[in-house]
Amino acid sequence: MERYDLLIIGAGISGLSSAYHIKSENPDIRILIVDKWGTYAQGNTAKSAAAFRDVFTSETNYKLSSSSISFYKHVQDSGHDLGMHFNGYLFLLDEDKLQSEPINRLLRKVKSRLISKEEVAELGIRTDPDPEAAKVMNLKNIAGGFVGENCGIMEPDLLASFYVKELEDSGVEFKFNTRVDKLNLAPTTKLNFPGEPFIWQDKFVESAESNNGELHADQYLLATDVWTSILLDPLGIDSFTHPRKVQVFQVQGDRISEMVKRRVSGEEDIFPFTILPGPAIDMRPDPKSKMFWVSYNEGVGRSFSLEDNPAAEMDYYSNNLYTVLREYVPAFEDSHVFSSWAGYYSMNNLDGTYVLEKKMNLSVLNGSSGSGIMKADSAGRLASALIFGRESARLWDGSEVKVSDLGMQNRRVDHETLII
Repeated sequence: MERYDLLIIGAGISGLSSAYHIKSENPDIRILIVDKWGTYAQGNTAKSAAAFRDVFTSETNYKLSSSSISFYKHVQDSGHDLGMHFNGYLFLLDEDKLQSEPINRLLRKVKSRLISKEEVAELGIRTDPDPEAAKVMNLKNIAGGFVGENCGIMEPDLLASFYVKELEDSGVEFKFNTRVDKLNLAPTTKLNFPGEPFIWQDKFVESAESNNGELHADQYLLATDVWTSILLDPLGIDSFTHPRKVQVFQVQGDRISEMVKRRVSGEEDIFPFTILPGPAIDMRPDPKSKMFWVSYNEGVGRSFSLEDNPAAEMDYYSNNLYTVLREYVPAFEDSHVFSSWAGYYSMNNLDGTYVLEKKMNLSVLNGSSGSGIMKADSAGRLASALIFGRESARLWDGSEVKVSDLGMQNRRVDHETLII
C-alpha cells in the first residue's frame, strides 16, 4: 500500500497553487495530486471568463487578488507567458452608482479612474437605451464608467502549466482519470469492533476511495471546487458553498471585431473587460479571435443543481443576454454565437470569498465565488500555512493574512459586494 504525506484532490488552479506553495515550503514532503479529468485544469478553471482584477470592496479579497496579480506579473516578466493583458475592467454605472461612496472608496484604494458618458459612447456603447425597452427590462442609463487599471485578462491554461511544470520538476506526482467518490473515516485508536468509529472515538481520514482503488495519505486537501460538498456531506461536514452555473458565449461579428480593438487602459489596443449596469452582463474581449465572451452570474430563478459536464443553453443567450446586449451595444445586432460552454462558481454566499477549514487531518479550500484564478496564488499560500499549522500566511507582496480569518469558527471577512 503506497502512502503519501499529502493527497490533494483536485488539479484545478487552487489545488495546483496549494501544492506549489506546500512543496516550496517543504521540498521533502511527498505529494500526490489526483483529478477525475484526463489532465490538469479541466474543470471550472478551464471554463472561467479568464480575467483578473483587484477591484473588490472586501479588504480580504483586495489583499488576495492584488498580491496574486503581482505574482503573476512577476512570473510573466520572468519569461513564462501567462497571456496577461492589463486592458482594465470597466464598470458601467448609472448616476447614483457613479457618485456612490463605495465607488469613491475604490477610487482611493485601487489604481483606477472615472470616465465620462461621452467616453463610454466613443467605445461603441449606447448610454441611453430605448425608453420602452429600458422600462420592460429594467435597464439603466449610463452616466459614466469606473475603470480598474490593475485589471485585465489572462489565459488559465498557461497559468496552470506554469504551476504543473514547477510541481513536476520538484517531484510532485499526478494521477489523472482518478475520481474520488468517498473519504473513509477511522478511529485514531482502533479497537477492531464492528461499526467503528463510534461517536466517542477520535477520528481521522484513513483513505480516499477512487475508481483506481484506495488512496492513503497522512493529510488530505480538498481543492474540489463545487464538488466539495459531495465528499463532505457524507462526513457531516458543511462546505458552506453552493454551485452557481455560469454560461459563456463566444460572439463574433464584423462590428465586434472592430470594437475589440478599442481601449481605455493599458498600452495595448484591447477593449476592457466590461460590466453592464444592469443586468450585470459582462463582456470579455478575446484579442486573438477578435470576439467577445459574454457571460452572466445567474441568480434567483436558476437552481443550485450540479452536473459534471454542464452545457450552455442557446435559448438562455437569445432570450436573456442578447436582448439586453443589443440595447446597450449596437455591434451585437449583426452578430452570432461562434461557440459556448458552461461552468460553475463555487459560491460562498456569506461574504463572497474562500472558506479555508481543517477538520481532523482533512483541509478544505473552497468557495472562491467566481474569482478563483485571480486569487489563486494567495489562496495557495494560505492553504500551505493551514497544512503546516502556521497562524498566518505571508503573501507575495509582503502582506499577511491570518488563516483563521477565512475559517468558519473565527471568521473575519467583510462582505463582498462586487461579485460578477
